[in-house]
Amino acid sequence: MNMLSEFLSYPFIQRALLASVMVGILCPFVGNFVVLRRMSFFSDAISHSAFAGLAAGMLLGIDLSLSSIVVAILIAFLIAFLSEKTTLSHDTIIGIAFSGAIAAGMLIIGMLKSYRADIFTFLFGDILAITTIDLFLIFVVGALTIATLLTFLKPFLQITFNRDLAYVEGINVRFFEYLLFFIIAVVVTISLKIIGIILVTSLLIVPAAAAKNLASNMKGLFNLSCLFGVISGIVGLMASVYFNTPSGPTIVLVSIGIFFLTLLKPIIRK
Repeated sequence: MNMLSEFLSYPFIQRALLASVMVGILCPFVGNFVVLRRMSFFSDAISHSAFAGLAAGMLLGIDLSLSSIVVAILIAFLIAFLSEKTTLSHDTIIGIAFSGAIAAGMLIIGMLKSYRADIFTFLFGDILAITTIDLFLIFVVGALTIATLLTFLKPFLQITFNRDLAYVEGINVRFFEYLLFFIIAVVVTISLKIIGIILVTSLLIVPAAAAKNLASNMKGLFNLSCLFGVISGIVGLMASVYFNTPSGPTIVLVSIGIFFLTLLKPIIRK
């Protein structure tokens, strides 16, 4: 108990715990739509497109968080636009955008003469470096995101399960799809400092996939995914501090462990 109290007495640990809880709720909540719509490759492309945003931010001398969000949103809208206007498959367009963003980011960084250590925070994540401003941003974005998805939950789900039927019923499919792409882009980019570009998609997908293994209805899916996300964040953070391991990978490995535990349900029933 004394060790736990001492652990929680540090302000940076308190901020990290709050961040892990908020992102542990936000990412899986949005991740349910990613899993149900089979958009894992899209979310991965968006997270890696943020790399080009980081490079652009370093080149222009602006805030890296802002530049990564702007570029991620532009790439998300570009993917949506090309999917709508061309005959190419969705995966092909995502692959082109994915490779283009990575190449552009590497090219820009290669042109820079100065060394920027803070880029590694975004690449690999560092939840212990979270600031009060970061917490406020995550809270505001999280609250607005969840409120938006809950307000328009019915059309989002209708588009997810039957896009053509939703169109026939008068739902503005194009608007809600662009809105979902926008939400995914923003949620991915504000989570980079916690999990990192390489692993942020995992926190979107894995808790939602684990919940899908157990949930019997949509309410259960959303509740379980958020619960698994919070558990992954808290346990992963505490384990990373105790064992002196990187926080991002540890959190993701905990979530994957939960996923494999959920696979035991059908085995036990047999």
